[in-house]
Amino acid sequence: MADALWWVPSVIVLAIVVGVVVLVIALVRRRSRGRTAVLSAEAKERARAAAISLVRADDLVQSAGDELGFALAQFGERATREFADALVTSRRQLRDAFALQQKLDDAVPDSDDERRRWNEQIIVLADEANDRLHEQTRDFDSRRGAERDAPMKLDQLRRRLDRCDDRIAAGEATLARLALTYAAPALDSTRTNPARAKAALAEARVAADAATAALEAGGADPVGDDVRTAEQGLFTATRLLDAIESGEDQLHIGFSALGTALDDADAELAEARGLRDRHEESDASAQLGGVIAKAEVVVTGLRAPSRLSNPAVDLADLRVAMDGLDVIRSEARNRQLRLENARTALGGAIMAATSQIQVTRDFVTGNRGHVGAAARTRLAEAERQLALAEAEADPVAALDTARRAMTHATDADALARYEVH
Repeated sequence: MADALWWVPSVIVLAIVVGVVVLVIALVRRRSRGRTAVLSAEAKERARAAAISLVRADDLVQSAGDELGFALAQFGERATREFADALVTSRRQLRDAFALQQKLDDAVPDSDDERRRWNEQIIVLADEANDRLHEQTRDFDSRRGAERDAPMKLDQLRRRLDRCDDRIAAGEATLARLALTYAAPALDSTRTNPARAKAALAEARVAADAATAALEAGGADPVGDDVRTAEQGLFTATRLLDAIESGEDQLHIGFSALGTALDDADAELAEARGLRDRHEESDASAQLGGVIAKAEVVVTGLRAPSRLSNPAVDLADLRVAMDGLDVIRSEARNRQLRLENARTALGGAIMAATSQIQVTRDFVTGNRGHVGAAARTRLAEAERQLALAEAEADPVAALDTARRAMTHATDADALARYEVH
């Protein structure tokens, strides 16, 4: 009986395997259907977006054609040339977009990739056409607003032109007053500003008068360009007159800075003169005196009562003179400091050398039969160097000589003690 059922386990295993395979296949198919559904939903959304963009662009192109006709009648062909070019370009893009839509709608089967790519191209073409025409219509809406506001703008503009006229007289008076204190080159940047401002205001008034005449005539000619020309002329004149006021401020600031710099220069010169007078080296004193004289010429010239100032140039000249003084003064100060330090150290160096020589001399004297010529020679050289140091007028040279005496005395002492022991 058991032998008759030998096949049962195999059947059970086979059934399990078949069940697992069926389950895997079902899961794969379900996942595939899910991805297909997602892709299908994305494709539908893309197609819907393309259709919306296409319809919106077609409507805008149609209305832009009407808008161009109105603009042409109001502003003329030259003013609307860019609008006309934009409309031609947008119409061409719209035709291309409709051609792609036709390929999507015809009976010829399309791949998913083709449908995706064509829908994206439709959206791009339609959006570019939309943006281009929106920009043009916004521009002409702005122009129409300017035309509507032209009477009010012209009234305000004329009042501002009158005020600017008054500022021209004030600017001329400012330049005349500054010319009493400052040299001509200091005023070069603003000297012609009043005349240039007058010219700009004259052009602005011509444009404003033309706009006013057109409005009073009641014609359809646009006046926005004339209003903008008048505003630009007013802006230019205002900027030129502002430059006179700011230039005056800068000159006064520079003049004040020059006064402070001259006071500082006086203090530096006084210090330099003191250093020159007490310096122990004649060549350093003479060199310092030369740069002091040059700096004094510059400072005296800048302080001349009748002199017209150019603060920027004057400050630069003073800086060059004082920089030269500072270099030589620093060198002279260092040299004097070196002398003073050497003089301070010299007394101690001579005392130490004298003491060491005496100690060595006493040792040699106490050991005459044992100390040879080498130690005695070094001791004699130490005594000679010490005598030179005491006779030297230059403290730096004297200090160096005293230190050499100390070295020779120390060497003599060491050699003598070595020979004795």
